[in-house]
Amino acid sequence: MARQLNLAIVGCGNISRSHLPNMLKTPEMRVWATMDVMEEAARERAGQAEAQYWTTDLDRLLSDDEIDAVVICATHDTHTELAVKAAEAGKHVFVEKPPAMTIEEAKRLQRAAHETGVQMMSGWWFKHSPVTKRLRSVIKQPYSILFTLRIPGDHGKGPDGPGGPYGRDGILDNSGYNLHWMWHVMRSQPVEVFALGFDGRVTNSCTILIRFENGGMATSLFSTIGSGGILPKHYAEVHAGPVSAATTRFYNLVFEGTDEPGIEKNEYHNGFDEEMGMFARLCLEGGPNPMDMWEACIPTVLVEKALESMRTGQPVPVNLKNEMYVPDGNLPTSVANFGDV
Repeated sequence: MARQLNLAIVGCGNISRSHLPNMLKTPEMRVWATMDVMEEAARERAGQAEAQYWTTDLDRLLSDDEIDAVVICATHDTHTELAVKAAEAGKHVFVEKPPAMTIEEAKRLQRAAHETGVQMMSGWWFKHSPVTKRLRSVIKQPYSILFTLRIPGDHGKGPDGPGGPYGRDGILDNSGYNLHWMWHVMRSQPVEVFALGFDGRVTNSCTILIRFENGGMATSLFSTIGSGGILPKHYAEVHAGPVSAATTRFYNLVFEGTDEPGIEKNEYHNGFDEEMGMFARLCLEGGPNPMDMWEACIPTVLVEKALESMRTGQPVPVNLKNEMYVPDGNLPTSVANFGDV
């Protein structure tokens, strides 16, 4: 194996705090530096990581030859710009989800990944959950999928949310998990999206319906108006003729119509906890990317189409070849194989 991966944390807010323990327990990586526009945040995270230094100057990090990779944990609207700059500086990139806010940003990221040749990876960690892996091993071709996500009203601030569809707790931030997971489990490309927002408006609380190329259907229900009691934050069910499956917040997996065993107890965050190790090995050893910039931008495409549908009240067609940067005219393996690489 190559030498240890030196990385820099860019953006030292809440999500960096969640990633840091996994960085520190990953033997293939060490935190070399931290960067944030807020000095106190950069200094605090550097101390926790025992980093070599902290800074508020992005260019200092990107010109530091000791740094092999950056982990971008800044606000959503900066992800694309920061990731492209880092890639162009020759740094490998882990960029938190969503990596891109719009289809145009997604194409820019994909072009940067293609032209620079650096490793660029992102989140949507439900893919890595043992619940997801087990479900896909039993149900190969669903007919329909339902994925619900509820966050408390005092967190989402009503049906609209404080930052709108692209803000923290917005459709892309939260329901992007639903959309990526449904695509990954369905194993078919989306061809049409129809969406309805609360009160007939463009809102975070919404229903998004997706029709897939294989005839399958998927429904994402996202509510920022409240949860609690018997209602879990996440609930998903998958139907395939006589066989069906369900999971409550990825804590378990239950099958019906088959003798295949499910999962009685699962640690919710285990998929998230594995991401830093995956990224380190990707950078040091190469191999298939667990979540490249094409796969990671599936939710961006679907959210943009869903918002268009909410505005017009009409179904909106989807053609991923048109919505992504595909220099040779073919979807990359990660998308063509629905995340199986």
